[in-house]
Amino acid sequence: MHPPATRTRALALIRAGHNDCEVARRTGIPRTTVRDWRRPRYYRHPDAPPSVTCPRCWDASRPMMFTDADYAHLLGLYLGDGHIVRQRRTYKLRLFLDSKYREIVQDSRHLLTRCFPYNDAGTAYAHEGRMTILSVHSRHMPCAFPQHGPGPKHLRPIELERWQETIIDTAPWEFLKGLIRSDGCSFINRTGPYEYLSYHFSNHSEDIIGLFCRTCDAVGLDYRRYRQAVRINRRASVARLQAEIGVKR
Repeated sequence: MHPPATRTRALALIRAGHNDCEVARRTGIPRTTVRDWRRPRYYRHPDAPPSVTCPRCWDASRPMMFTDADYAHLLGLYLGDGHIVRQRRTYKLRLFLDSKYREIVQDSRHLLTRCFPYNDAGTAYAHEGRMTILSVHSRHMPCAFPQHGPGPKHLRPIELERWQETIIDTAPWEFLKGLIRSDGCSFINRTGPYEYLSYHFSNHSEDIIGLFCRTCDAVGLDYRRYRQAVRINRRASVARLQAEIGVKR
């Protein structure tokens, strides 16, 4: 602990424009102490990302900015073809997307940027470029997606928490969009002389299939459920999906 007069003199020298080494030489205090007095460790740079309190774990967190629509969409992408992996000091959310659907890849990248504005979003490629892997880091990823757990999703229960159900009730089409864009498809079904657009969703998790079907029920879509898949080909339901979600491209 240095006397107040020593600190006052050091700060005066700092204001006069002297560097840390010169201030340390003149006052006889360590250069690192001068450095800390010049810019205390608790000083927050104006360009530093803001910090908030996570509402689930009450720890400090960079802000995650979710609208109901964006969260529902991202939750659908995560449940379909997303994965959260534990790293040394943080978690990484990865979305595995088919590279040929450029619009979906671009929209998903913008989605991550909106939801995690203070965390850099990364892009990688696999299978000779046929797969695009979008990623973002956050220590609070399990707080945002409590369905995270060890092992594949189809080998463990997948249940939404009440606050997630409320969001899905508010933005059901965005949730369906995320699921279809990740683990679904739209295609032309040809039967004899007839051809018509159909939607298909498949997943190994019965719980995720159930969430898809429950959301279809909520918006009034007709579908056929199979063990690991759902098919939508009724004209009225297909027309609503086209209007609300569009086709994959």
